[in-house]
Amino acid sequence: MMSSNISLLSLIWISLAFIVGSLIGFIFRSKQLAKSRKRVLELETEMVENHAEILRLHKLHAEKPAAGTKVPVINLPVGESSGGQARVKG
Repeated sequence: MMSSNISLLSLIWISLAFIVGSLIGFIFRSKQLAKSRKRVLELETEMVENHAEILRLHKLHAEKPAAGTKVPVINLPVGESSGGQARVKG
């Protein structure tokens, strides 16, 4: 009879230890997940703000008048051959 009481008592303690450990692990993991979700939301917000800033700068750049920018143009004489072949005088 004493043997069954000891094994029943040890079974209860093992079950109790498993339940308490599971609860502690669940609470710890829940806090980790909440912290990770918060960090992801912060990073997403930062990315959206950065993209908005880039779009704002593109808009400002597009609204600037294009008269101030000059594109260099190289005029070629009419008599020069095309195709990159050089004439040899001789």
